[in-house]
Amino acid sequence: MASSEFDWEDIVEAINREECTPIISNQVINNLLFKHSIKYNQVVQRWAKKYDYPLADGENLTRVAQFVSVMKNNKPSTAKSHYIRFLTQSLLDIACEEEAYRESIAIQGFLDEIKMELRGDLTFSKLATDRLHMPRFNSLQEEPDNPLSMLARLKIPIYLTTSHHCFIEAALQAIGKEPHAEVYCWHDDLEGKIPAECKSNPDFKPTVQTPLIYHLHGIDSYRDSLVLTEDDHLEFLVNVTQDIKDKKGIPNTVRKALSDSSLLLVGYELHAWDLRVLLYGLIKQVARHPRSFAIQITPGENQGIIKPRQFQRYLEELFKFVEFNVYWGDPEVFMQTLWERSK
Repeated sequence: MASSEFDWEDIVEAINREECTPIISNQVINNLLFKHSIKYNQVVQRWAKKYDYPLADGENLTRVAQFVSVMKNNKPSTAKSHYIRFLTQSLLDIACEEEAYRESIAIQGFLDEIKMELRGDLTFSKLATDRLHMPRFNSLQEEPDNPLSMLARLKIPIYLTTSHHCFIEAALQAIGKEPHAEVYCWHDDLEGKIPAECKSNPDFKPTVQTPLIYHLHGIDSYRDSLVLTEDDHLEFLVNVTQDIKDKKGIPNTVRKALSDSSLLLVGYELHAWDLRVLLYGLIKQVARHPRSFAIQITPGENQGIIKPRQFQRYLEELFKFVEFNVYWGDPEVFMQTLWERSK
């Protein structure tokens, strides 16, 4: 769908009423980090190659993670640790190639310092945002195509995300907002591993200045919380569907956002597990009142879509439980257009 045909007006009006809820993918956030010397899908392919992944879809994170989990004695926690470790090393490799780091610091001393911090409480998210300043959220002039910086500046009280990282929080903090992060405990073992400050707080009332960031698929500081493998997505789907029906696990503020606000999905791939699980496990289970529902889809060869209009009609039949618009294009262009229209 061309941008001229996309229904921008409903989304902009919902933002101005503070009734728009973005759902941000893991892909769009990782693409912010890995967009120069190496792309994120190339990072996943390298991880697949490291473990001798035997199939052709080496850029499919969910399937590669499932393979690693099986080959590591069916231990998903091991696969998650290996993934974060590989992601961390890939980011460090990029940082050390940057001109600023070559000129301003002694690389080996810097790496030794980072390695010591990583043995402590330095998470991947903190490494990226606090130590490496990747990506930068200081201004739209500095990184004009940063979709998170634009999202952070909109009148939005609740952000949902399937990202494993805390970059939307960093984007909000960079402009003086005070985000409150919560993590969905999608399996029983997480109840004792996620600290109280990251669990649902029924007394917290999100506002544009103090928004709620709700992590559906876990965060990298608690690796067992990550929804990463195919088995994880299946277990997540079963449990979130039950929690929605039983009205437990998911905070009321998030339920209300899913049912009463205009949803805006950013950075998802049509055939990926995370989108389908979202649609079937969360959105399908909630009685939605507003019609406005939009998905930004990044076109590409890996999508295998040669007739977008016919495919959209197919989607409408497949997901006929909800009406939605589809924007075919990159998240950076999509957010830039939305930002300009919402001023």
